[in-house]
Amino acid sequence: MKRSWIAVVVVVALAAAVIGGDQLLRIHVESQIGQQIESQHGGAADVRLGGWPFALVGLTKRLPDAQVSVVDAEVANEARKATVERVDIAVTGLSPIDDLGRANAERLDATASITWNQLSVLLGFPISRVHDDRISAKTSVEIMQRVIPIELQAELSLQADGALVLDNPSVALADYTLPLPSTIVQLALDQLAPDLQLPTPAGLSYQGLSIGADTISVRLTGQNVAVGDFM
Repeated sequence: MKRSWIAVVVVVALAAAVIGGDQLLRIHVESQIGQQIESQHGGAADVRLGGWPFALVGLTKRLPDAQVSVVDAEVANEARKATVERVDIAVTGLSPIDDLGRANAERLDATASITWNQLSVLLGFPISRVHDDRISAKTSVEIMQRVIPIELQAELSLQADGALVLDNPSVALADYTLPLPSTIVQLALDQLAPDLQLPTPAGLSYQGLSIGADTISVRLTGQNVAVGDFM
């Protein structure tokens, strides 16, 4: 009986050592990936890798799933750079895990939130929420050889390629409340159109947006995504 108890204790101790070692390996790899993301995009990254035992990943070179959250990451839109408040990423089937520069994710889903102020920086013109899904965008138009500030209000939607669309637009001039001709509305839309584009990471497409008082959130997804483009 005594020997059987000793055997149980030994097995439990070995199992604890294996689990503990496996967890240490997981934490080490999570930290390395987090540091790589922070080095590339700034901010603070939190990485959670799936799979158990994690040491098996070293043999298969495939990670079944992962969760990544990054706060205050930097994103570029041509020459303009802005800070994204938060990005949450879910990855399924990542391989080869030992070479992230050429790794592919079988599926990647992401949600990114950015404040209106930072979105204005990213797009290059002031944009803010008015109410519900209606936003305000400020630009200027030339009327009778005069450059006049103008505010355009519209419903905001998002296409799969990252193009922002202004639906049901209306415009107002400073100290001018009478209805404006449709040509002025179109002039304002044409003025803003070249900048109404969010950066689109390779292999991902936008699935929609949610508008809040302080932030706007966008959803992206993709299959067979080269994660090296983000790392």
